[in-house]
Amino acid sequence: MLSEYEKREFTNNVLIPNFMHLVDQDIYSALFDYELKIVVCTTLSAQSIGLETWEQACGLSFRDYANTEVAAKIFSGHYTEQLMDSLHQYAKRIYEIQNMVFSSKNVISLIDLLPCSGKFTSYLVTYVPILHHTGEVVAIQSFAIKSRFFSHQDYLKVITDQKAQEKYLHAEKLTLREHEIMFLLANGVNQEQCSQILKISRSTIGNIIANQLCPKFGIAGSNTKLLAQVALKHEFHQLIPSSLYRPYIVVLDETIAKQIDNYTISTEPPSVVMS
Repeated sequence: MLSEYEKREFTNNVLIPNFMHLVDQDIYSALFDYELKIVVCTTLSAQSIGLETWEQACGLSFRDYANTEVAAKIFSGHYTEQLMDSLHQYAKRIYEIQNMVFSSKNVISLIDLLPCSGKFTSYLVTYVPILHHTGEVVAIQSFAIKSRFFSHQDYLKVITDQKAQEKYLHAEKLTLREHEIMFLLANGVNQEQCSQILKISRSTIGNIIANQLCPKFGIAGSNTKLLAQVALKHEFHQLIPSSLYRPYIVVLDETIAKQIDNYTISTEPPSVVMS
């Protein structure tokens, strides 16, 4: 097993120099060391979190997901009182994923969604383990590109008024959970992804579709595809419940997503802490 000194030397003398030609390229990428701290990133990545230079991002880590000062720096304008708690949970999820990349040596791809000004900014992110010639993981590198997750992502309208939402749900005879699922289905989100977003099991999603939503819309049996078409016809694709206006991490590989759900971090702060 490599010592911390050997890992640090390999990172400083091999990995960082090899990364430097990417710094000014028009791509999103960052290099995290064995402590999961950013040691170098592209300027574009730094600017995406409100920083001016890549040097300012060095030392930041999702390991500090419970630290309000670090979170405020990482999430910049996204870090509002309304989103504070969910952003800490979002950062924790990223930290768990990064840990799994280290421990499993697997490449993990995910969709990263952040709400901003009534819309969502989304990225397709891939974490790649970087191995020393001994076979030990010494760092991970992230690559990201802007993407579209919700099929009508540019046309969303958040229902922020509680009375308006209750009136809408009453008119459609839906519970809030049912509205959430109809919104997601109308935007092309599958059951597994719904499960990750709503933090409930896929079987629960299936039961709600089969026993609650399909009967309400006159659909025989359980037909998710037809229900998604009905949801689109009823214009659920544009009206997002305020309960869903928060950051998300959606892991694209279902098996890995379940492994991460069962993955426990041995040293995690019990709650959000002030620095």
